[in-house]
Amino acid sequence: MPTKYLHLDDRTAIHYAHAGRTTLPGVPPAFDRGAAIVFVHGEGGSAAMFRGAVERLGAEHGTVAVDLPGHGRSSGLDAPASVEEAAGVLARVLEGLRVPPAILVGHGYGGQVALATALAAPGRVRAVATIGTAAASAIPDAAVETLRDVVRGRIGQQFDTPFFGPSPDMAVMREFWGELVKTDPKVRLGDVLAYRASALRASLAKVACPVVVLNGDADRLCPPDRARELAAAIPGARLRVVEGAGHVAHLECPAEVDAAILELAAA
Repeated sequence: MPTKYLHLDDRTAIHYAHAGRTTLPGVPPAFDRGAAIVFVHGEGGSAAMFRGAVERLGAEHGTVAVDLPGHGRSSGLDAPASVEEAAGVLARVLEGLRVPPAILVGHGYGGQVALATALAAPGRVRAVATIGTAAASAIPDAAVETLRDVVRGRIGQQFDTPFFGPSPDMAVMREFWGELVKTDPKVRLGDVLAYRASALRASLAKVACPVVVLNGDADRLCPPDRARELAAAIPGARLRVVEGAGHVAHLECPAEVDAAILELAAA
């Protein structure tokens, strides 16, 4: 899967992965087939967590997965300070890559970034699919304090299972944790704090593009009632419950998530 950098300015280099033909440095990938689909990772994540979806859907569509600043292989030591700031970066990436109106697919915090981008740059967004995203963060104080202790070096990274459904696949767990540890925990904490501080819920009624809200029925980090609240707040949004999935439904049940994205592409 080809990977490249987009230089937004002298200090900001955004790493992204894409399907299709490899192009010369500085030349964006072609979006000359199907729909443009852009994937946005969740808290502390990276483009690599959507590697499978980029490759599967990239057979017929123009697919790209982006590392936000400080994540994965993008430049920066800190996460964007807010959902709005991250959305501003994403809008600049869509412009810089000359992406036609795109389907944005966001996981967790990335779903809020996708929705905020649809509000800030509606001409660049065709539709949005969220995965495990809440209208307002459901991350408890105890989880934030644990992450603070990781950042302070008081404890190590916590490799537990709240991200997964009741019967987690070990290969999925290894893939998820193997990618998550590549981003500094300080950056993940920045995402969590931005998510918790987000005031996006107050603006959700203004989202004008089609939206599908995907949520695992066993998601413990974004429980189903939070997904229902998100869908209810967006005019015309559809809720799709993924049976047997936890918080990372795109890794646990990829066929169901792909099908929902393809429905948006066909509309």
